[in-house]
Amino acid sequence: MRTIQKIGIAYLILCAAFIISDCRRPASEILNEASKNPNSVEKLDLGLGKLGNVPPALFNFPNLKWLDLRMNELTSLPENAGDWSNLEHLNIYGNDIEKLPASVSKLSKLKFFFAGNNDFEGIPSELTGTSIQAIYLDSNKIEFKESDIDIVMGFPKLEVLDLARNRKIAGFPKNFGFLASHPKLRLLILKETGLKPSQIESARKLLPKVKIEF
Repeated sequence: MRTIQKIGIAYLILCAAFIISDCRRPASEILNEASKNPNSVEKLDLGLGKLGNVPPALFNFPNLKWLDLRMNELTSLPENAGDWSNLEHLNIYGNDIEKLPASVSKLSKLKFFFAGNNDFEGIPSELTGTSIQAIYLDSNKIEFKESDIDIVMGFPKLEVLDLARNRKIAGFPKNFGFLASHPKLRLLILKETGLKPSQIESARKLLPKVKIEF
């Protein structure tokens, strides 16, 4: 439960970031200042920076643990995203990203992935190989297929999966019950999907150890 509490705190920090968005400095200014001592930089918040593309300068910080790229009009992450070798927290909320580059699987320390309000059609298999504990994919284009269950089962440390407001989710895949044997999963968020209350009740019986929010 302590890990879930930490995940909740991380989510609150994300929400709080929107409150102060009006007084943000330009991304270029933030990067220029950080570049003065790149080895000491562990956190970069470039949210709402209208970047369009991820600047190459972001790969000059070898100890980067927390990267916030929310709402930057991004359509992709660079192919060498796996070079952020110490990254633990990645926030790409509110962009137009459909797929992660294969190199993301090299982010062995990644624990928190915020990707709500993008264009993902499935749970990113590229997160396999990471230490992912919480995945937020609310407001995407996910249908929740059998392949998604297989992918989730490949995340042994995953505790929280947020699929809220994925309107295309109207049923559960045949292998949904496999999640009952997942070693860590404790919270599945399915608010404002196409599911019916009766379907949720059936799902709760299949996964008695998982809290399903609806």
